[in-house]
Amino acid sequence: MAADFEYKQMLLKLDKSLKTEEFESLMFLCKDDVRKRERENVKRPTDLWEILETREKLGPTNLMFLKDLIRHSCNGRVDVMKIIENFENGIPDDQQFVPPRPVCQPSQQPVMGNRTPYQMNHLNPNTSNTVNVDKYMKEINFLTKNLGKEWRFFMRTLGVTDGDMLSVEQDYPRSLRDQIYQCLVQWISDNGGQFDRGKVIGALRDSAVERYDLAGRIEDHDI
Repeated sequence: MAADFEYKQMLLKLDKSLKTEEFESLMFLCKDDVRKRERENVKRPTDLWEILETREKLGPTNLMFLKDLIRHSCNGRVDVMKIIENFENGIPDDQQFVPPRPVCQPSQQPVMGNRTPYQMNHLNPNTSNTVNVDKYMKEINFLTKNLGKEWRFFMRTLGVTDGDMLSVEQDYPRSLRDQIYQCLVQWISDNGGQFDRGKVIGALRDSAVERYDLAGRIEDHDI
């Protein structure tokens, strides 16, 4: 799992290193591999990486296509290629990755479905108050259970950063539901302890997510 985390960390560092014009060149070079409708939803390199992964063009041991893209879109920038090469050779980055503030830890083991849900209080380091998410458990468990591969796009639309998602994935590498749950709790904490129903519905209907079914059920209180 450590190698998988380092791979995602490498992709995140590439995302932050590419210039706008380099990203545009990447998108042009991927026209044959990314459908037009998908390209319209790609806002940053991490969105493109996810699509290439679904096409089996990119993975921890499948970096040739990525290196070709970088080589032809970044005008030979050695620093960008070095990010990939360091990952391949197991060489640590020059700058130590500092994860974002830690997300909450469950007070008991996660239980899904018809069993008892999480009971959790989340402490936001920016405030002295403990945020209790118990009153939002119905909505949280509904999203945790029903979101799928589009969950990262949903979280980004809410405002959850890639760094926060990466940190959660490191803490809960084997459970997609735990990752979704922890990100939702992080978002509620950052949102002043409030579950903004309107913003959630809007994110579910966003063109990058398109989960109108879930949006409609939340809007109709059918959860």
